[in-house]
Amino acid sequence: MPSSEIVEPGRYDYDLAVEFPSTYIPEHTPPAFRIAASYETTRRRYANGQFNLAEPVARDLLCQHFVNQACEDVDLQIVTVTRFELTPVTA
Repeated sequence: MPSSEIVEPGRYDYDLAVEFPSTYIPEHTPPAFRIAASYETTRRRYANGQFNLAEPVARDLLCQHFVNQACEDVDLQIVTVTRFELTPVTA
């Protein structure tokens, strides 16, 4: 989702959704059975909030900033952004 769009200073709401492959092991699985009980799945994470932007910045850099925060414990090479919306706050 590369974009050269520049976001101007102001107050914004953001809405972020990402997904990444993961291995799921059902809770309470005895250690001896964990490998057999595990399976591949896709995990999703969501983040949203509001922020003030003081300087113009590339939309991609903003998105990456929020992905870094939401996925600090995940290898960013496997993360896919499925939604990143910015809405200017008026009032």
